[in-house]
Amino acid sequence: TEWVFDYTGGEQEFVIPCSGTYKLETWGASGGSYNNSCIGGYGGYSSGKIVLDKNNKLFVNVGGSGQGDGTHKTQNGGYNGGGNAISNNDTNIRESSGGGATHIAFISGQLKNIEYDLFVNQNRGIIVSGGGGGAAVNVVLMCVSGGSGGGYIGNSGGQFMVNNNSWQCFGGNQKEGGNCQITEGVSDNFIGKFGEGGFSIVSGGGGGFYGGAAGNYSAGGGSGYIASSNLTNKSMYCYDCEESQEEATKTISTTGTNKDSVNCPNGYSSDPISNCAKSGNGYARITLVSFD
Repeated sequence: TEWVFDYTGGEQEFVIPCSGTYKLETWGASGGSYNNSCIGGYGGYSSGKIVLDKNNKLFVNVGGSGQGDGTHKTQNGGYNGGGNAISNNDTNIRESSGGGATHIAFISGQLKNIEYDLFVNQNRGIIVSGGGGGAAVNVVLMCVSGGSGGGYIGNSGGQFMVNNNSWQCFGGNQKEGGNCQITEGVSDNFIGKFGEGGFSIVSGGGGGFYGGAAGNYSAGGGSGYIASSNLTNKSMYCYDCEESQEEATKTISTTGTNKDSVNCPNGYSSDPISNCAKSGNGYARITLVSFD
C-alpha cells in the first residue's frame, strides 16, 4: 500500500493507519530555466525506512519548481525554500529562481521555519531532498546553468568569468548554507541558510536541509538529509554530484556507474522514479513495507 503526495503549494498531513515499517521517498524540485540548454539544477532524491506507530502524524512539504520564463522580471522561489531572483534595471538579465526542497517531519512547517536544534537534536525531522538552483542569464554576456540539489552537498552553480572578474556560488551541505566566490564581494543575501536558498538579482539558490547560494550569475543547489537515527536502509541520489559511502550521508550520483540505465537514462526524469533526480515540481511517497 502506498500514499503519494504531489505538489500543492502547501503542507500535507498523513496519519499513520497502522503500526509497521514504512518506506519514505522524497524528490526535490528543479530550479527555473532559461531555455533547453541553460537550465535550472535538478531536484535530488532521498529514501529510507522507518518504524511508525498507528495514529502518529507526519507532515509532508513538497517543493515547488523554480520559475524562469525568459522574461525580465522578479521570479519567486519555489515553495519550501527556493531562493528568489530579484529584477533590477538591467534589461539584459533574465531571472530564474531556485526550486524548493521536499521533506517529511514529525512537526509542522516549512524547513526555514523549523528551528535547527528541534529538527536535528530531537529527531523531529526525518528526511529531506534538496532543490536545484536557478539558471543565471545575461543575454549579452552569458548563460550559466544552476547547480542540482540533493545528496550531502548540493552542486555548485556554473562558473562565469569576464574582464578578470569571476562568479561561482556553491551548494549547501550538512552544516551550513552555500557561499559564493565572487570577485566583487559577497552579499549576505547570496548565502544559503537552513532550509532556504540565497537570492540575488539574477538567480535563486535551491532550498534544502541547507540551501544553495545565489550570486550574480551563479546559483547552487540545496543539500539533502538522511542522518536521522530513525531511518534505516537510507540513501540519497543526485545529478552528477559528489558521492559519499558514510551511513548518515550516503550519496550516489545518478550520472555515475550506479545509475539505472533503463528507468533513469539521463540521470533525471520529470516523473518521480526511485533513485533518480527530478525535473519540475517535487514529489513524495510513503509505502507500507510490513506490519508490526
